[in-house]
This record gives sequence, C-alpha cells and structure tokens, in this order.
Amino acid sequence: MDIDRAMKNPASTFATPEAVSESSELTAEQERAVLLQWKDQLQQLQTADDEGMRQNDAAASTTDDFLRRVTSALSRIDADLKRASNSG
Repeated sequence: MDIDRAMKNPASTFATPEAVSESSELTAEQERAVLLQWKDQLQQLQTADDEGMRQNDAAASTTDDFLRRVTSALSRIDADLKRASNSG
C-alpha cells in the first residue's frame, strides 16, 4: 500500500472508512491520520454542498453517511489508543 497516497486521498486507497481501521498494514496512529484526512475532505465536500456548489442530493447523502462512518471509526481508534496508553 502507498501510505502517502492514502494520506492525500484516502478514498483512492480504501473503499470504506472501516477498511482503514481493518488494515493490517497501518499502525493505529496511521489509521487515525488517514481517517482524519478523510474526515477533513468530507467536511469540505459538506461545506460545498451547504453553500450550493454541488446540487446532487445523492452525493450529499453519501458524503453525510461516509462522514458518520469516518467519525465512528475515529472514535473506536481513539478509545483503543487511550486504553493502550492507560494500560502501559
């Protein structure tokens, strides 16, 4: 896997946010970084939707769904990292 490509455009490397957190090739910190990048990109798309730059309701719905899934995956990773740091 090309980690630089994944960091710049997570959707080009991973089909779903869950695939990021299930990847055996990434550390938890790398998973978190990729998901944060994906979240930022989705929030930018959402802003464009809100400002009327994109008119496709289906695309907006997909953006919202992926943003929820990215946020959920990030929460799980953050919880795992917190548990790991507390048990160390």
